[in-house]
This record gives sequence, C-alpha cells and structure tokens, in this order.
Amino acid sequence: MLREYRPDDAAAVLEINESNVPEVGSMDEVELAFFERTSPYFKVVELDGVVVGMLIGLTESDTDYPSRNFGWFCQRLDRFAYVDRIALAVSARGQGWGPALYQDFERWARSVDRPCMCAEVNTIPPNPRSMRFHTLYGFEEIGRFRPYGPDTEVAMLRKRFD
Repeated sequence: MLREYRPDDAAAVLEINESNVPEVGSMDEVELAFFERTSPYFKVVELDGVVVGMLIGLTESDTDYPSRNFGWFCQRLDRFAYVDRIALAVSARGQGWGPALYQDFERWARSVDRPCMCAEVNTIPPNPRSMRFHTLYGFEEIGRFRPYGPDTEVAMLRKRFD
C-alpha cells in the first residue's frame, strides 16, 4: 500500500535509498530530515508492515532546496512538480510500485495545480531502465545537464498534463 512517510520509516528509507545509488543520489540523515520538514509529497510503499519503496516530490515553490538538478528546472519552468527521488527495494521491483508511485504523484501534482511533472535520469553513468520507464510514462527530454562535472550527465525530463 502507498501511505504518507512517518519518522519511524527513516531507517528503511535511508537503506532503500542507498541501495539505489547511483540511480538516485546518496542521502544522509540531515537530508532526510530536510525532506521530512519541507517536502509536500513524501510517500512510501509498505508491504506486510515493511517499507519497500518511496517517492519524494517537491514543487518550484520549495526553492530553498539546494539541488543543482532542481535548480535547473526552477530556472526554466514557472510551475512544476518535481520527482526528487524514487527508490524501491530489489524485492519490490517489477510489481508495479514504480508506476503506482508516479500515478499517485501525478494525481497530487494535478491537485495542487501544476501543469507538469519533472525528473532527471542519469545518462552518464547510464540508467537505461529508468529512461525506458520515463519514456513509457510520457516524459520527454527537454535538456541535458552536467551538474557535477564531466563524469556525470543527466537527461532533464518533463511530462505535461495537457
């Protein structure tokens, strides 16, 4: 089931996040506490009492978030919902939880009057599984960005709600 994040989910969320690096950025307790305080959308997937996935989402009004990727979208778009990170435990993959989280986030984004949702996917190092997922879900690439130098690159993606 999908539900709101609770502070007692912290250890599981951090473990799931770290098991998905480099597809998502590393996250420590300080950054998790920031998301707990500021993210308007923070949901987890819970199966049989165990947290096995999560999605953290922001909007352009959450401008105190220092992410370079988030900043890239803030400089180019007026209103959007942003997928900061989505991560699933290996045991939860292939069961439809990624699409379920994205569909729930899209419903939420529409409910707060955002015309699109944005995300980025690594191209260096490549993440073809995530790129395929985003393409199938209706995202289009609107740019490329090297936020941390020549050894990393991300495709900047947007899905419009037309």
